[in-house]
Amino acid sequence: MDRILVVLPNWFGETLFATPFLRELRRQRPDAWVATLGWPQCREVLLHNPHVQERLDYDERGAHRGLLAKWRLIEALRWRRFDTAFILRRSLSRSLLLVLARIPARVGFANPKSGWLLTQAVPSPAAPSSGRRPEPGRGTPAHKAVIYLRLLDAVGLSGGDAGGFDYTVAEVERQAARVLLSDVTAGGEPLVILHPGANWAHKRWAPERFAALGDRLAAERGARIAITGGPGDRALAEDIQRRMSQPVSVLAGHTGLRELAACLEQAQLVVANDTGVLHIAAALGRPLLALYGPTSPLLTGPLGHAERTVVLHHPDCCPEVPCYRPGPAGPAHPGMDAITVDEAYAAAVQLLDQHG
Repeated sequence: MDRILVVLPNWFGETLFATPFLRELRRQRPDAWVATLGWPQCREVLLHNPHVQERLDYDERGAHRGLLAKWRLIEALRWRRFDTAFILRRSLSRSLLLVLARIPARVGFANPKSGWLLTQAVPSPAAPSSGRRPEPGRGTPAHKAVIYLRLLDAVGLSGGDAGGFDYTVAEVERQAARVLLSDVTAGGEPLVILHPGANWAHKRWAPERFAALGDRLAAERGARIAITGGPGDRALAEDIQRRMSQPVSVLAGHTGLRELAACLEQAQLVVANDTGVLHIAAALGRPLLALYGPTSPLLTGPLGHAERTVVLHHPDCCPEVPCYRPGPAGPAHPGMDAITVDEAYAAAVQLLDQHG
């Protein structure tokens, strides 16, 4: 294996789950050319990652939607003469790209949809019916980062231990974050970042609870509060701001992913739902309060720096984990509703006292 292509999962949080795989691949094949193929947001996550030489985009809903654009991508892959491809997700379209690009060794997870296009199909782990209550005989479910590493075992390398995630902040991004946060951090008080967004509405803790937590941390601990998010989270962040009686800075919609991550690096505490930003905070080693409801932290939780992380999760409140359906009354989810402001505040104070 001298020229290796790694096909990434779609979500940028799961791209972080792939960084232990990339780290182990680089450690065991130090002279190989390693490239990745994924959505543009995946490239942003891996920018400055020392284990990857090239980051290629595959935007099948945009730039590569048409047949001609796909064919140009196939030709670009052929030109690079990859000898091995690892595909970390089950995808017929991506597996077919690898075949048409004439990559001789294609390693991925066995599945009826696209497994027949692989030259080496690794048995897929059975999905548990519940993150905390696996069926008898099925054992403890493995984290996705650990599952990805099994592809290395299949080709004679060592999957090893997942460890933590990798994310590299550049100095220019760090400087931009200092400017964005200059008013918030001027007094030297601890900076607490609230990240209330998530890709599913029922993975979000209620805005009134984020507001109550922010108010308590500001009033009782002297914290300065900032709310982060993408452009789509701005209305949510402003809703939380209106509910708060203490001063709060809304950064949602004012940063790209790279600047947002650099802001996280400056925080003494990050409070977030199960979303990619949570995993960036974990990769940066920030004190982290993670709020889980319809998903399982055993499968998709933060890794690394366990002493700096508190995960709040009440799986017994949920009909199933992971749960893809919101509650009957709307976007609320029983697992998220079960997390109280009091327990979140107690966990936040513990993290600030120990690591803030």
